Amino acid sequence: MPGSGASPTVYKRQLGLALASMREDAGFTAERVAKVLECSVAKIRRIEAGDVSVRAAELNALMDHYGATKQARKHIEELGRQARKRAPRTAYGSVLPDFFRKFFNLEQIATEVLVYHGELIPGQFQTPDYARSLLESNPLHEEVEVDRLVQARQVRQSRMIDPTASQRQHVVLHEAAIRTVVGSPELMKHQLLHLKKLAGQQNITLQVIPFSAGVHTASGFPFTILRFPDNLANAVYLENLTTASSLDEPSHVAQYETAFRHVVGAALSPAKSLALLATVANEL
Repeated sequence: MPGSGASPTVYKRQLGLALASMREDAGFTAERVAKVLECSVAKIRRIEAGDVSVRAAELNALMDHYGATKQARKHIEELGRQARKRAPRTAYGSVLPDFFRKFFNLEQIATEVLVYHGELIPGQFQTPDYARSLLESNPLHEEVEVDRLVQARQVRQSRMIDPTASQRQHVVLHEAAIRTVVGSPELMKHQLLHLKKLAGQQNITLQVIPFSAGVHTASGFPFTILRFPDNLANAVYLENLTTASSLDEPSHVAQYETAFRHVVGAALSPAKSLALLATVANEL
């Protein structure tokens, strides 16, 4: 069970996974379960995907239908209670796009985060000045929102470097990401030195694909893979200018896992990557 600070989004996902597992163990189809709740099959799929909460009466009906044991029922009921709670208010919550908010919350319970980016330093590795300069360069962001968006990225970073954190981060960047100057040369140098410092954390692995490596499997396709305990419904997060998508179909996730292994193979070793970071920083 996540800590008390976990978002209801996290509990919705865990509840959905648990209900899907119980349905499959019982040998029932989503169509059959939809008849039990007198709802659409789409709603059952949304419940199992963690996209919506479940009313207590609906949860009881499902557990009765699945023949849940007393112990399983107690666990499911607690997940349901937590999932129905309102998310705690934060200074940045209202400015996060809807498509990003779910990822933001699920990221905190992933055991491992695998990232590939070809143009920019990923948000959770950004300094406040780099993040602010990047956000201010985008006319789609309102000026009054920038500070809160910067804060949200710093919250992600603080979770990543928390001494008690067990989550592992493996980020692969293209050389273009560390040579593209955001803000000013001085600001960029500070960002690269900060990135180098973060890469010294035991739970963080950083690699860089040099220009000399040429094209590779993920050229032009940044992505993030979230791995969860026991590989339970690992997910891929894909973001574009105005929206994002999340994939958890095992066959799709497996292809992105393969792509990530290829970009790791195309990249410099962690030691050589840090040396390149230092070289680029000294050139600024």
